[in-house]
Amino acid sequence: MAQKFIGVTLPLRLGQTGMFEQSTSVIQQVRSNFKNLILTKKGERLGHPDLGCDLWKILFEPMTDDTLERARLAVVEAVDRWLPFIELTDFQITKSDAENSLNINCIYRFRSNPNVTDQVAISTAALGAPAVAFPFEPSSVVRTTTPRNRNRL
Repeated sequence: MAQKFIGVTLPLRLGQTGMFEQSTSVIQQVRSNFKNLILTKKGERLGHPDLGCDLWKILFEPMTDDTLERARLAVVEAVDRWLPFIELTDFQITKSDAENSLNINCIYRFRSNPNVTDQVAISTAALGAPAVAFPFEPSSVVRTTTPRNRNRL
């Protein structure tokens, strides 16, 4: 029997079938949706300006207890609005070792079946990650000229 796919997991990655990686269970898809919701800033998603979480507004403020509480409330608000079918049962936000970053650990359960629980861990380091730097060697650059732009070099 062919495997039943529920949805596409995020971030998009090449899957085993040659298409994007897909989830095969509701739990796996909800976990992907949860991560996507928290790591999406409000206004980023076309057609859904309210989809996402306000962590971006908080990440570059001094990390005090008040800031951590505001981050917690931002996550709770986003989950309540966009994933109303789950309930957060254990939820922790801590400062990360990386600058301007938080670690979010959540255990949640499905409201329709409280016996089904799952856990997700998210680091916001991906939100403010610097661009990947590649080694650059000037000798590897090949400069080509054409008669038209030769004088511009």
